[in-house]
Amino acid sequence: MYTLVFDTSAGGTIIGLYDDCLMLDKIEKIMEFGQAEELAVDVDKMLKKQQLDFQNVELLGVCVGPGSFTGVRAGLAFARGLAFASPNLKITGVNAFEVYARMLKESDRANYNAVVIETKREDFYFQLFDKELKKVCEPTALTREKILQQLKNHQVSFIGDGVERLLSGATGLQIKQVDLLEIIDVKALFEATYQKYLAKTLDFSKPLYIRGADACVK
Repeated sequence: MYTLVFDTSAGGTIIGLYDDCLMLDKIEKIMEFGQAEELAVDVDKMLKKQQLDFQNVELLGVCVGPGSFTGVRAGLAFARGLAFASPNLKITGVNAFEVYARMLKESDRANYNAVVIETKREDFYFQLFDKELKKVCEPTALTREKILQQLKNHQVSFIGDGVERLLSGATGLQIKQVDLLEIIDVKALFEATYQKYLAKTLDFSKPLYIRGADACVK
């Protein structure tokens, strides 16, 4: 079974192509803008390189955010377009919190494992997981002060593209591990997608919006 996974929700374009659990190819680009323009082109090149076309792909996983409003919508629009053109394609959304949590090595996990995602505002997207990566709280947006207060008196490991800004000053926390990342990992995105396939929990991909868009009339 060929599986295609991709993410354009944050600071780059992530694409992976798998044959069952074997990675055939991947693309990882750090880029602040232009993900929407390059996603379809890169996927097409990747498939042609393996002498495949869209009809050969049976399972598709797309990261649904949280992240850039435009990036999330671009990825979802492309995923839904592929699903519309291929009625037998199995498609599911995977949120970025689940993927980041999977990227923590088991030996690096603490009692509390905090996924912190950049919002480019004063707050952060935030979710906690336990050692078995079961969620401790629902995804939310919190200020630095509220996050530190919630983690007080707990041993914590951090991962995500918002960690560096969150920990830029004194915290007073018991920190076990810190993973500073710009983008999510292709392998973790595939594993999250494939696990949902095995568990028969594939769901219609829809954006994970934690707060409303910041918009104003010019």
